[in-house]
This record gives sequence, C-alpha cells and structure tokens, in this order.
Amino acid sequence: MERPTIAPEAGSPSEVGASSAGLPPAGEAAPPGAGTAPAATSFTHALGLTWEEVRGVLQERMRLFSLEAQRSGLALVQIVLYGVMAAVLVVTAWLALMGGIAVWLVLNAGLHWAVAVVVIAASNVVVAAVLGAAMRKLVPQLGFPATVRQLRGGVAPQPPGPRS
Repeated sequence: MERPTIAPEAGSPSEVGASSAGLPPAGEAAPPGAGTAPAATSFTHALGLTWEEVRGVLQERMRLFSLEAQRSGLALVQIVLYGVMAAVLVVTAWLALMGGIAVWLVLNAGLHWAVAVVVIAASNVVVAAVLGAAMRKLVPQLGFPATVRQLRGGVAPQPPGPRS
C-alpha cells in the first residue's frame, strides 16, 4: 500500500527552510552546482560561530586581566604604604638606638653630651658613605649589561664561578 505524499504549502516552514539552506523545494530537481552552496553556507556559519567563540573567550580573558590588574594595583599601593610605614618605624628605632648610645657615652664613658652627639653623627655619616659606595658599584647592573651584550652579538657572558 502506497502512502500519499503531501506537498508543502507555499511559504511553509519546510519549503522556506529548504530554500534558505540553498536546497530546492520538495519535488524540484536541483540545478547543477547547487550542492556546493550548503557547504559554503555551513562553512561560513561555522566560521562565524568560531569567531564569536574566540571573541567571547578573548573578552573573558581581557576582563580577567583587567580585574587582576586593578587588584595588583591596589596591592602595590598597599605594599608601598606598608613599606613607608616600616621605614618610619625603622628610622624611629635607629634614632632610639643612637640616642641610647649617646646617653651611654655621656653616662659611662664620661664624654660631654656635645661630643657624644658628634661621635654618633660621624658614625652615621661613615655608615652612609659605605652604603653609598656599595650602591655605586651596583649602578652598572641596572642597564642589564649581559642582555645588552648578548643582543649586540658580543661575547656570551661566562657563568659566575665560585666566590671565595
């Protein structure tokens, strides 16, 4: 027993879907070369979906980067603030130590208070000069000398040997 076929009405979803997909309506023969349109359409559709997916992933990553940059900025501000506070406390402790040494020099060593203050100030200047000389020795390393030398094609730096 043969089943009757019902042709879709004009404008029905099956006919509209077939024509929008590049297929001929039911019952019509496909023109030559018409089979390539759905492949091209599906490829461009897939490419469009892939592009949207990539954009979405990139937007999510950039949003995450932005939030982490804000968080890092706030953390950096806190670190600097804590560093300043620690420096103030260290300076306060240093002044107390120097004052204690000055008092000891006056009371136990029998020095005049003015001489004790000069001794403390001079010792601080000597320590500052030693630290300044150490900093001057480190200045050439600020310019990444080994990296610059290697980029210029100079001799490759030798690994540091054991220090004695």
